[in-house]
Amino acid sequence: MAFRRFQGGYKFGTFCCQPKSRLVQAGIPRKVIIPLKQGFGGEVKPLVKTGDKVFAGQIIARDDNSVSSPIHATVNGRVTSIEKRNYFMQEITVALIEGDGTADFRMLEGYSADWGSLSLEKTEELLYLSGVTSLDSEGIPTRFKSSAIFPNEVEDVIIHAADSEPYNMSLKALLLGKNKDHLLAGIRILKKIMPDAKFHLVLNQSGRNIVDWARQAAVEYDWIKVYPVEPRYPQDMPEVLTPSILGREFPYGYSAATLGIVTLTIQTLLSVYEAVAEGRPLIERVIALSGPSWKENLHIKARVGSPLEFIVGDRLKSEGAAKDRLVLNSIMTGHNLNDSSLPIDRTCYQIVGIPENRARELFVFMRPGLNTDSYSRTFLSNWLLWMKKRVDTNMHGEERPCISCGWCEGVCPVGIIPHLLYRQIAALPVNESFMRYGIFNCIDCNLCSYVCPSKISVARSIKDGKQKLVSIGCDKSQCILPKFDLKGAEEYRGVKSIR
Repeated sequence: MAFRRFQGGYKFGTFCCQPKSRLVQAGIPRKVIIPLKQGFGGEVKPLVKTGDKVFAGQIIARDDNSVSSPIHATVNGRVTSIEKRNYFMQEITVALIEGDGTADFRMLEGYSADWGSLSLEKTEELLYLSGVTSLDSEGIPTRFKSSAIFPNEVEDVIIHAADSEPYNMSLKALLLGKNKDHLLAGIRILKKIMPDAKFHLVLNQSGRNIVDWARQAAVEYDWIKVYPVEPRYPQDMPEVLTPSILGREFPYGYSAATLGIVTLTIQTLLSVYEAVAEGRPLIERVIALSGPSWKENLHIKARVGSPLEFIVGDRLKSEGAAKDRLVLNSIMTGHNLNDSSLPIDRTCYQIVGIPENRARELFVFMRPGLNTDSYSRTFLSNWLLWMKKRVDTNMHGEERPCISCGWCEGVCPVGIIPHLLYRQIAALPVNESFMRYGIFNCIDCNLCSYVCPSKISVARSIKDGKQKLVSIGCDKSQCILPKFDLKGAEEYRGVKSIR
């Protein structure tokens, strides 16, 4: 068992309204909207047309010639439309299906509870056809074009559950019943298709029961290492996991897969087992309902493509949606869910409900802050450890000029100086000199904005600076390619210099 830390980062206090381990079924929606691009990979071609009858688990879109994974119908019913829609700032083709309310689904052919007896080709085929290969930031490599690299190029697989976000899924909910055994089986299945890879299981050190179980389970397998880590944000990002767990430099702006590294979540490993050993296509997701806006903080199992309004139902405390802000997956990096008709897809694992608070607050620094989280440690909540923090949408102060306190520099997990970049971007025309300050190393974790006592949107300014640099022809590859021998896309493989 090994211990790891990394530079910078921030350990959030305990926020109220964390999701409990209770898991409920959302039911079967009468209508689903299936985006034909979900998770890792590109948009795939529809195999059905308007009016076609479909079955839950049936592949309705697929493109074996591009880096992608198949897409499934998630309810039994009929296709009512195939059209373009704006989905999180992208124009994506979606399939609308009117369901008949039945819950059964089509199983994958050739699965086996005795998964060890399956051929390597069949195992990879089941993973690909299930859609599981589209999950997480690099996808899961198979002999199909499901990732930028192939299984024999994978050197390390990092399975992470560091719980470093302000709100996190409950591992107890995910590992109910026999799911601990299924998690271990999922790891062994991936080892079968990636035999040269080492496996690293990164867990929150405060979850002693799960850490002890993992340590005992790993005794039999010398290729699995267990890492109990402090839940320090952004520990769960590949850009931080790679140097902190493996001690390897990361090519910022590129995928971990270019180094032969695949990072996966616990829920993905459970889906691996379900696909190969139980024949379940990826048509459901477990979603945590976190934050103060929900009547009950729990986990809900919902069909992919369910509209947000179906998930929310009457579960919010307030009657008007304008009183709450719903955020997808992470309150640090996630999208606001402003449209209740938007569907949840394979990548959704959490919806955080935050009360709207637009009231102006004066002299916030003079208040005791019994439930306020602050990097400054000036509020009572930092000393009264039993007091749980509470989150809302208020900035709790006005934006002021930068005071060069260095807090953003102290928490930056990639070692850049955010306040210096902010000043340069604000004062000068965007130019190549910004690259010397490591602007393309920024991983958009947003910690610099979170800790800023002047309430400056530092991260947004840096992101704008990166976009402007790209628009004038400066590219992150100029910083990365000379230093790395990247796997994956052919144009990056083995490139040592920029011409």
